[in-house]
Amino acid sequence: MDVLVMENLLYRRTVTRLYDLKGSSRSRYNADSTGKNKVLLDQNLIEAMPTSPIFVGNKAKRLLERAVWNDTGFLA
Repeated sequence: MDVLVMENLLYRRTVTRLYDLKGSSRSRYNADSTGKNKVLLDQNLIEAMPTSPIFVGNKAKRLLERAVWNDTGFLA
């Protein structure tokens, strides 16, 4: 049996937009994006980017790229 323990990145943080991204656009749109604790999907992010871009600095970008690389290696 394999066990994976992850830290809760949202603990004690105020989150204004929460996305569950899978890297696919098929059936990945939440039409009801209003209300508290709504989880948005891939197509919601693509739709929001022209008017609400997410700015990431160089250091954060490197950390994010490394995290994605490590996750990909772990899941492969």
